Amino acid sequence: MINDTKQDARANVLDAIYDANIGSYLGMPVYLSNGKMFGTVCAIDPEPYAFNDQEIEAIERLSSLVSVILENATRSSYDEYNDKLMRLEKLALLGQLSAGLAHELRNPMQSVRGFVQLLFEDKKEEHYRDIVLGELDRINDLVSDFLLVTQPTAPKRVDHDLKQIVTDTVEFIESEATLHNVEITLSLKTPKTHVSVDESQIKQVLINVLKNAIEAGCKEKGKVDIEVNTYNDHEVVIEVTDNGSGIPISIIGRIGEPFFSTKEGGTGLGLSISQRIIQEHKGTIRFENGEDGTKVIIGLPLLERKASDDELPVRESYAY
Repeated sequence: MINDTKQDARANVLDAIYDANIGSYLGMPVYLSNGKMFGTVCAIDPEPYAFNDQEIEAIERLSSLVSVILENATRSSYDEYNDKLMRLEKLALLGQLSAGLAHELRNPMQSVRGFVQLLFEDKKEEHYRDIVLGELDRINDLVSDFLLVTQPTAPKRVDHDLKQIVTDTVEFIESEATLHNVEITLSLKTPKTHVSVDESQIKQVLINVLKNAIEAGCKEKGKVDIEVNTYNDHEVVIEVTDNGSGIPISIIGRIGEPFFSTKEGGTGLGLSISQRIIQEHKGTIRFENGEDGTKVIIGLPLLERKASDDELPVRESYAY
């Protein structure tokens, strides 16, 4: 603490003090938990001034507060790094397991499926046969999902009109939305939707996202809004918004993590596969809480604009 920089011998050699017009100075060091000094919290006055005990105590508290904030920021970064490392380890372990299990499970399942069809020849037992076959198919699908999330097939990219892909997917899933009493609205707001993608993989992503949106919107008046738009010349964006309860802030960062699911009986692989597919297409996918529910935003790189794009009609909206 220097009450008068012009009279204190400690300040006589510091020309910067005079250049900055500092008459009095109070500095409190900020220490980290490892004992190292990070910096100082300073209070200055252009005139000579005698700092009182209350002011000194206030600066000391502020120094301690800054120290805690710095420690928490450092710890958060470390925790985030560890979290990403754990996800990579999970994927590596999952890859090892799935490669061996896929072969070991599929062969006996095919045998069991064949014997089940032979055993349930009586029409009275058709119901039980269908249940068993359905469960076997479900296991087979689960094995396929394991393989997709750990050893995804490289996309076979072809030039496509994304509007058509989205429209076809919505028409495909329309019946499921109707069963859940959910209305789907599709808005195509741009003619620039030519992309180089694997059509089947992009449809798989859209189906996963739309199914989640339909299930989230399953209430008295369920609604899912889909919008295709461009906000720049490099990317086309698909926004899927439901009117569900949204994603709790505490877990929104874990959405897409393998084996993490908020749905009863969910495996947490659907969105993990979707993220991997979009990454393979050099795109982005993110999840946000909107005003009424959850919004999923998928961005895909645009191809160079074709002359025929100007001739494509833009239909404002469709209700399914």
